[in-house]
Amino acid sequence: MSYQIYSHVLPSATPGTQRILKAHHFGEAGARPKVYFQAGLHADEWPGFLVLNRLIKLLKKADKSGLIQGEIVIVPVANPIGLAQNFHGYIPGRFAFSDGGGNFNRNWPQLGSKVHKRIKHDVTGDAETNVTLIRKAIREELTLLPENTELQGMKKMLLALSMDADDIIDLHCSGEACMHAYVAQEFEDHFRPLLALLDAKVGLSELETGAASFDETNVSVWRDLKSHYAHLVPWGSRSLTVELRGENDISEEYAQQDAKALFDYLILREVVSGEAPIIDDSEVKYYPLDAMDLVKAPCAGIVCYHKAIGEEVEAGEEIGEVVNLMEDDVDTSSYPLIARTNGVFFARVQRRLVVYGESIAKIAGREHLAFREIGHLFED
Repeated sequence: MSYQIYSHVLPSATPGTQRILKAHHFGEAGARPKVYFQAGLHADEWPGFLVLNRLIKLLKKADKSGLIQGEIVIVPVANPIGLAQNFHGYIPGRFAFSDGGGNFNRNWPQLGSKVHKRIKHDVTGDAETNVTLIRKAIREELTLLPENTELQGMKKMLLALSMDADDIIDLHCSGEACMHAYVAQEFEDHFRPLLALLDAKVGLSELETGAASFDETNVSVWRDLKSHYAHLVPWGSRSLTVELRGENDISEEYAQQDAKALFDYLILREVVSGEAPIIDDSEVKYYPLDAMDLVKAPCAGIVCYHKAIGEEVEAGEEIGEVVNLMEDDVDTSSYPLIARTNGVFFARVQRRLVVYGESIAKIAGREHLAFREIGHLFED
Protein backbone atom coordinates (compact mmCIF):
# COMPACT_ATOMS: atom_id res chain seq x y z
CA MET A 1 0.00 0.00 0.00
CA SER A 2 1.23 3.50 -0.84
CA TYR A 3 -1.21 5.69 1.08
CA GLN A 4 0.45 8.25 3.37
CA ILE A 5 -0.63 11.44 5.12
CA TYR A 6 1.77 14.33 5.68
CA SER A 7 1.15 17.31 7.93
CA HIS A 8 2.83 20.56 6.93
CA VAL A 9 3.13 23.18 9.67
CA LEU A 10 2.60 26.80 8.67
CA PRO A 11 4.59 29.66 10.23
CA SER A 12 3.06 30.64 13.54
CA ALA A 13 1.24 33.96 13.13
CA THR A 14 0.74 34.69 16.82
CA PRO A 15 2.11 33.23 20.07
CA GLY A 16 0.55 29.89 20.91
CA THR A 17 -1.05 29.28 17.49
CA GLN A 18 -0.16 26.74 14.86
CA ARG A 19 -1.98 25.73 11.69
CA ILE A 20 -1.31 22.78 9.43
CA LEU A 21 -1.99 21.66 5.88
CA LYS A 22 -2.72 17.95 5.72
CA ALA A 23 -1.89 16.24 2.41
CA HIS A 24 -3.07 12.73 1.49
CA HIS A 25 -0.68 10.97 -0.90
CA PHE A 26 -1.48 7.93 -3.04
CA GLY A 27 0.95 6.12 -5.33
CA GLU A 28 4.71 6.30 -5.56
CA ALA A 29 6.29 9.75 -5.46
CA GLY A 30 7.30 10.73 -8.97
CA ALA A 31 4.95 8.30 -10.68
CA ARG A 32 3.06 9.63 -13.69
CA PRO A 33 0.52 10.92 -14.34
CA LYS A 34 0.25 13.00 -11.17
CA VAL A 35 -3.06 14.65 -10.23
CA TYR A 36 -3.50 17.21 -7.46
CA PHE A 37 -6.79 18.11 -5.76
CA GLN A 38 -7.59 20.76 -3.17
CA ALA A 39 -10.73 22.26 -1.65
CA GLY A 40 -11.60 25.31 0.40
CA LEU A 41 -9.00 27.80 -0.78
CA HIS A 42 -11.89 30.19 -0.36
CA ALA A 43 -12.60 29.06 3.16
CA ASP A 44 -16.31 29.88 2.98
CA GLU A 45 -16.83 27.45 0.08
CA TRP A 46 -17.38 24.05 1.65
CA PRO A 47 -18.87 21.46 -0.76
CA GLY A 48 -15.37 20.36 -1.82
CA PHE A 49 -14.49 19.35 1.74
CA LEU A 50 -17.00 16.50 1.72
CA VAL A 51 -16.34 15.60 -1.92
CA LEU A 52 -12.63 15.07 -1.28
CA ASN A 53 -13.37 13.20 1.94
CA ARG A 54 -15.41 10.74 -0.11
CA LEU A 55 -12.80 10.61 -2.87
CA ILE A 56 -10.15 9.66 -0.31
CA LYS A 57 -12.39 6.79 0.81
CA LEU A 58 -12.61 5.53 -2.78
CA LEU A 59 -8.87 5.85 -3.27
CA LYS A 60 -8.06 3.99 -0.05
CA LYS A 61 -10.02 1.02 -1.38
CA ALA A 62 -8.26 1.30 -4.75
CA ASP A 63 -4.90 1.48 -3.01
CA LYS A 64 -5.59 -1.67 -1.00
CA SER A 65 -6.38 -3.42 -4.27
CA GLY A 66 -3.14 -2.23 -5.88
CA LEU A 67 -4.91 -0.10 -8.48
CA ILE A 68 -2.99 3.17 -8.07
CA GLN A 69 -0.71 3.59 -11.08
CA GLY A 70 0.25 7.25 -10.94
CA GLU A 71 0.52 9.72 -8.06
CA ILE A 72 -2.38 11.54 -6.40
CA VAL A 73 -2.11 14.32 -3.83
CA ILE A 74 -5.21 15.61 -2.04
CA VAL A 75 -5.37 18.60 0.30
CA PRO A 76 -8.97 18.44 1.53
CA VAL A 77 -8.69 21.63 3.63
CA ALA A 78 -6.49 24.07 1.74
CA ASN A 79 -6.96 27.20 3.85
CA PRO A 80 -6.89 26.76 7.63
CA ILE A 81 -6.14 30.48 7.94
CA GLY A 82 -9.46 31.47 6.39
CA LEU A 83 -11.36 28.84 8.36
CA ALA A 84 -10.12 30.40 11.59
CA GLN A 85 -11.72 33.73 10.65
CA ASN A 86 -14.84 32.91 12.63
CA PHE A 87 -16.83 36.01 13.50
CA HIS A 88 -19.82 35.18 15.71
CA GLY A 89 -20.48 31.97 13.79
CA TYR A 90 -19.93 33.49 10.34
CA ILE A 91 -16.75 32.53 8.44
CA PRO A 92 -15.81 35.26 5.94
CA GLY A 93 -13.19 33.09 4.30
CA ARG A 94 -12.80 34.70 0.88
CA PHE A 95 -10.49 37.50 2.03
CA ALA A 96 -7.60 37.44 4.47
CA PHE A 97 -8.05 39.42 7.68
CA SER A 98 -4.28 39.83 8.05
CA ASP A 99 -1.11 39.87 5.94
CA GLY A 100 -2.33 42.78 3.85
CA GLY A 101 -5.79 41.34 3.33
CA GLY A 102 -6.93 40.48 -0.16
CA ASN A 103 -8.63 37.58 -1.88
CA PHE A 104 -7.05 34.23 -0.97
CA ASN A 105 -7.24 33.19 -4.64
CA ARG A 106 -5.52 36.21 -6.15
CA ASN A 107 -1.96 37.44 -6.64
CA TRP A 108 -0.12 34.15 -6.27
CA PRO A 109 3.64 34.20 -6.96
CA GLN A 110 4.49 34.21 -10.67
CA LEU A 111 7.60 32.19 -11.49
CA GLY A 112 7.68 32.24 -15.29
CA SER A 113 10.48 34.75 -15.88
CA LYS A 114 12.60 33.29 -13.07
CA VAL A 115 12.29 29.75 -14.40
CA HIS A 116 13.04 30.99 -17.92
CA LYS A 117 16.23 32.60 -16.68
CA ARG A 118 17.30 29.30 -15.09
CA ILE A 119 16.68 27.07 -18.11
CA LYS A 120 17.23 29.28 -21.19
CA HIS A 121 20.75 27.96 -21.88
CA ASP A 122 19.79 24.31 -21.33
CA VAL A 123 16.68 23.85 -23.46
CA THR A 124 17.13 20.92 -25.86
CA GLY A 125 15.35 19.62 -28.93
CA ASP A 126 13.71 16.90 -26.83
CA ALA A 127 10.41 17.96 -25.29
CA GLU A 128 10.39 15.41 -22.46
CA THR A 129 13.92 16.34 -21.43
CA ASN A 130 12.77 19.95 -21.29
CA VAL A 131 9.81 19.03 -19.08
CA THR A 132 12.19 17.44 -16.57
CA LEU A 133 14.48 20.46 -16.75
CA ILE A 134 11.60 22.89 -16.17
CA ARG A 135 10.12 20.96 -13.26
CA LYS A 136 13.53 20.96 -11.58
CA ALA A 137 13.80 24.73 -12.07
CA ILE A 138 10.30 25.24 -10.67
CA ARG A 139 11.22 23.26 -7.54
CA GLU A 140 14.34 25.36 -7.10
CA GLU A 141 12.41 28.62 -7.44
CA LEU A 142 9.72 27.43 -5.04
CA THR A 143 12.33 26.90 -2.33
CA LEU A 144 13.27 30.58 -2.65
CA LEU A 145 9.77 31.91 -2.11
CA PRO A 146 9.45 33.80 1.19
CA GLU A 147 7.55 32.33 4.11
CA ASN A 148 7.80 35.22 6.53
CA THR A 149 4.07 35.15 7.22
CA GLU A 150 1.47 32.46 7.71
CA LEU A 151 -0.16 33.27 4.36
CA GLN A 152 3.13 33.20 2.49
CA GLY A 153 3.90 29.83 4.04
CA MET A 154 0.50 28.45 3.02
CA LYS A 155 0.85 29.60 -0.59
CA LYS A 156 4.39 28.26 -0.81
CA MET A 157 3.37 24.84 0.48
CA LEU A 158 0.30 24.51 -1.75
CA LEU A 159 2.40 25.36 -4.80
CA ALA A 160 5.13 22.93 -3.74
CA LEU A 161 2.52 20.16 -3.58
CA SER A 162 0.84 21.04 -6.87
CA MET A 163 3.17 22.62 -9.42
CA ASP A 164 4.70 19.39 -10.70
CA ALA A 165 1.30 17.73 -11.22
CA ASP A 166 0.03 16.90 -14.70
CA ASP A 167 -3.52 17.91 -13.70
CA ILE A 168 -4.45 20.37 -10.94
CA ILE A 169 -8.12 20.44 -9.86
CA ASP A 170 -9.11 23.24 -7.50
CA LEU A 171 -12.59 22.82 -5.97
CA HIS A 172 -14.67 25.92 -5.21
CA CYS A 173 -18.38 26.85 -5.26
CA SER A 174 -20.56 29.90 -5.88
CA GLY A 175 -23.31 31.45 -3.78
CA GLU A 176 -26.07 29.71 -5.73
CA ALA A 177 -25.15 28.04 -9.02
CA CYS A 178 -25.29 25.07 -11.30
CA MET A 179 -22.14 22.98 -11.65
CA HIS A 180 -19.61 24.85 -13.79
CA ALA A 181 -15.87 25.33 -14.24
CA TYR A 182 -13.28 27.90 -15.23
CA VAL A 183 -10.94 26.38 -17.83
CA ALA A 184 -7.98 27.87 -19.70
CA GLN A 185 -8.69 28.09 -23.43
CA GLU A 186 -5.80 25.75 -24.15
CA PHE A 187 -7.32 22.99 -22.00
CA GLU A 188 -10.93 22.95 -23.21
CA ASP A 189 -10.61 19.59 -24.95
CA HIS A 190 -8.47 18.09 -22.20
CA PHE A 191 -10.98 18.82 -19.43
CA ARG A 192 -14.17 18.33 -21.43
CA PRO A 193 -14.46 14.70 -20.19
CA LEU A 194 -14.16 15.87 -16.57
CA LEU A 195 -16.92 18.42 -17.03
CA ALA A 196 -19.09 15.74 -18.60
CA LEU A 197 -18.48 13.35 -15.70
CA LEU A 198 -19.41 16.11 -13.25
CA ASP A 199 -22.52 16.95 -15.29
CA ALA A 200 -21.23 20.49 -15.74
CA LYS A 201 -22.89 21.97 -18.81
CA VAL A 202 -21.21 25.37 -18.48
CA GLY A 203 -17.48 25.94 -18.86
CA LEU A 204 -16.03 29.46 -18.74
CA SER A 205 -13.11 29.64 -21.13
CA GLU A 206 -10.26 31.78 -19.76
CA LEU A 207 -7.24 33.47 -21.27
CA GLU A 208 -5.10 35.71 -19.06
CA THR A 209 -7.70 36.88 -16.57
CA GLY A 210 -5.16 39.03 -14.73
CA ALA A 211 -6.12 37.50 -11.38
CA ALA A 212 -2.95 35.41 -10.82
CA SER A 213 -5.23 32.82 -9.22
CA PHE A 214 -4.05 29.44 -7.96
CA ASP A 215 -5.07 27.53 -11.09
CA GLU A 216 -3.55 30.12 -13.43
CA THR A 217 -0.33 30.24 -11.43
CA ASN A 218 0.19 26.50 -11.77
CA VAL A 219 0.22 26.76 -15.56
CA SER A 220 1.64 30.28 -15.98
CA VAL A 221 5.23 29.00 -16.12
CA TRP A 222 4.38 26.68 -19.00
CA ARG A 223 2.36 29.34 -20.83
CA ASP A 224 5.27 31.77 -20.48
CA LEU A 225 7.87 29.27 -21.69
CA LYS A 226 5.74 28.10 -24.60
CA SER A 227 5.71 31.70 -25.85
CA HIS A 228 9.50 31.40 -26.15
CA TYR A 229 9.98 27.79 -27.21
CA ALA A 230 6.65 26.68 -28.75
CA HIS A 231 6.53 22.90 -29.30
CA LEU A 232 9.82 22.33 -27.48
CA VAL A 233 7.93 22.96 -24.24
CA PRO A 234 4.73 20.88 -23.96
CA TRP A 235 2.12 21.50 -21.28
CA GLY A 236 3.76 20.10 -18.15
CA SER A 237 0.68 21.04 -16.09
CA ARG A 238 -2.98 21.64 -16.83
CA SER A 239 -5.34 23.10 -14.27
CA LEU A 240 -8.91 24.22 -13.77
CA THR A 241 -11.26 25.56 -11.14
CA VAL A 242 -14.42 23.53 -10.58
CA GLU A 243 -17.38 25.31 -9.01
CA LEU A 244 -19.37 22.66 -7.12
CA ARG A 245 -22.80 24.33 -7.45
CA GLY A 246 -23.76 26.60 -4.52
CA GLU A 247 -22.65 27.09 -0.93
CA ASN A 248 -25.53 25.08 0.50
CA ASP A 249 -25.41 22.27 -2.06
CA ILE A 250 -23.82 19.89 0.42
CA SER A 251 -25.26 16.41 0.82
CA GLU A 252 -24.14 12.82 0.93
CA GLU A 253 -25.74 12.28 -2.47
CA TYR A 254 -23.89 15.15 -4.11
CA ALA A 255 -20.61 14.25 -2.41
CA GLN A 256 -20.69 10.64 -3.51
CA GLN A 257 -21.79 11.59 -7.02
CA ASP A 258 -19.01 14.14 -7.44
CA ALA A 259 -16.34 11.96 -5.81
CA LYS A 260 -17.26 9.12 -8.18
CA ALA A 261 -16.91 11.53 -11.12
CA LEU A 262 -13.43 12.55 -9.96
CA PHE A 263 -12.49 8.91 -9.40
CA ASP A 264 -13.69 7.99 -12.89
CA TYR A 265 -11.61 10.85 -14.26
CA LEU A 266 -8.53 9.34 -12.58
CA ILE A 267 -9.32 6.06 -14.32
CA LEU A 268 -9.73 7.87 -17.62
CA ARG A 269 -6.30 9.48 -17.21
CA GLU A 270 -4.80 6.10 -16.22
CA VAL A 271 -3.81 7.28 -12.79
CA VAL A 272 -5.98 4.51 -11.34
CA SER A 273 -6.57 1.12 -12.99
CA GLY A 274 -10.16 0.29 -13.85
CA GLU A 275 -12.76 0.16 -16.54
CA ALA A 276 -12.73 3.47 -18.39
CA PRO A 277 -15.98 5.40 -18.03
CA ILE A 278 -18.20 6.04 -21.02
CA ILE A 279 -18.14 9.76 -21.70
CA ASP A 280 -21.00 11.71 -23.25
CA ASP A 281 -19.80 15.31 -23.50
CA SER A 282 -22.47 16.47 -25.94
CA GLU A 283 -24.03 18.83 -23.39
CA VAL A 284 -20.77 20.48 -22.28
CA LYS A 285 -20.52 23.98 -23.72
CA TYR A 286 -17.73 26.51 -23.32
CA TYR A 287 -18.47 30.21 -23.09
CA PRO A 288 -15.75 32.88 -23.37
CA LEU A 289 -15.06 34.50 -20.02
CA ASP A 290 -15.06 37.91 -21.67
CA ALA A 291 -18.64 37.16 -22.80
CA MET A 292 -19.84 36.61 -19.23
CA ASP A 293 -22.30 39.27 -18.11
CA LEU A 294 -21.92 40.32 -14.48
CA VAL A 295 -25.37 41.64 -13.63
CA LYS A 296 -25.08 44.49 -11.15
CA ALA A 297 -27.59 45.69 -8.58
CA PRO A 298 -29.24 48.91 -9.89
CA CYS A 299 -29.91 50.02 -6.29
CA ALA A 300 -29.58 48.75 -2.75
CA GLY A 301 -32.40 46.56 -1.51
CA ILE A 302 -33.99 43.12 -1.70
CA VAL A 303 -33.44 41.09 -4.85
CA CYS A 304 -36.12 38.81 -6.30
CA TYR A 305 -35.20 36.56 -9.23
CA HIS A 306 -37.65 35.66 -11.98
CA LYS A 307 -35.32 33.22 -13.72
CA ALA A 308 -33.99 29.97 -12.28
CA ILE A 309 -30.37 28.85 -12.21
CA GLY A 310 -29.52 27.02 -15.45
CA GLU A 311 -32.17 28.75 -17.55
CA GLU A 312 -31.47 30.25 -20.97
CA VAL A 313 -31.92 34.02 -21.17
CA GLU A 314 -31.89 36.58 -23.96
CA ALA A 315 -30.33 40.03 -24.10
CA GLY A 316 -32.81 42.59 -22.85
CA GLU A 317 -34.74 40.03 -20.82
CA GLU A 318 -35.62 40.78 -17.21
CA ILE A 319 -34.14 38.10 -14.95
CA GLY A 320 -35.26 39.66 -11.67
CA GLU A 321 -35.69 42.89 -9.79
CA VAL A 322 -34.29 44.77 -6.82
CA VAL A 323 -36.75 46.47 -4.48
CA ASN A 324 -35.47 49.75 -3.07
CA LEU A 325 -36.69 49.77 0.51
CA MET A 326 -36.11 53.49 0.90
CA GLU A 327 -38.36 54.65 -1.93
CA ASP A 328 -41.30 56.81 -0.83
CA ASP A 329 -43.55 55.35 -3.50
CA VAL A 330 -43.75 51.56 -3.12
CA ASP A 331 -45.50 51.33 -6.50
CA THR A 332 -42.32 52.44 -8.26
CA SER A 333 -39.73 50.96 -5.92
CA SER A 334 -38.76 47.93 -8.05
CA TYR A 335 -35.82 48.17 -10.45
CA PRO A 336 -35.33 45.46 -13.12
CA LEU A 337 -32.25 43.27 -13.59
CA ILE A 338 -31.67 43.16 -17.35
CA ALA A 339 -29.54 40.58 -19.16
CA ARG A 340 -27.03 42.13 -21.54
CA THR A 341 -26.27 38.95 -23.46
CA ASN A 342 -27.83 35.77 -24.79
CA GLY A 343 -26.77 32.79 -22.74
CA VAL A 344 -27.24 30.78 -19.55
CA PHE A 345 -28.07 32.25 -16.14
CA PHE A 346 -25.70 30.05 -14.16
CA ALA A 347 -24.85 31.75 -10.84
CA ARG A 348 -26.00 34.37 -8.35
CA VAL A 349 -25.22 35.57 -4.85
CA GLN A 350 -26.91 33.74 -2.01
CA ARG A 351 -27.81 36.91 -0.11
CA ARG A 352 -31.07 38.59 -0.98
CA LEU A 353 -30.10 41.95 0.56
CA VAL A 354 -27.79 43.48 -2.04
CA VAL A 355 -25.57 46.53 -2.25
CA TYR A 356 -25.86 49.13 -4.98
CA GLY A 357 -23.45 48.42 -7.84
CA GLU A 358 -22.31 44.96 -6.74
CA SER A 359 -22.30 42.01 -9.14
CA ILE A 360 -25.14 39.74 -8.04
CA ALA A 361 -25.69 37.38 -10.98
CA LYS A 362 -23.70 35.79 -13.82
CA ILE A 363 -24.82 34.96 -17.34
CA ALA A 364 -22.56 32.87 -19.58
CA GLY A 365 -22.74 34.51 -22.98
CA ARG A 366 -21.49 33.44 -26.38
CA GLU A 367 -20.04 36.64 -27.84
CA HIS A 368 -17.49 39.15 -26.53
CA LEU A 369 -18.97 42.00 -24.50
CA ALA A 370 -17.38 45.39 -25.13
CA PHE A 371 -17.44 46.34 -21.45
CA ARG A 372 -15.49 43.20 -20.43
CA GLU A 373 -11.74 43.88 -20.45
CA ILE A 374 -9.22 41.11 -21.16
CA GLY A 375 -6.77 40.90 -18.25
CA HIS A 376 -9.36 42.21 -15.78
CA LEU A 377 -12.04 39.57 -16.03
CA PHE A 378 -12.52 38.79 -12.35
CA GLU A 379 -13.94 40.95 -9.61
CA ASP A 380 -12.75 40.03 -6.14
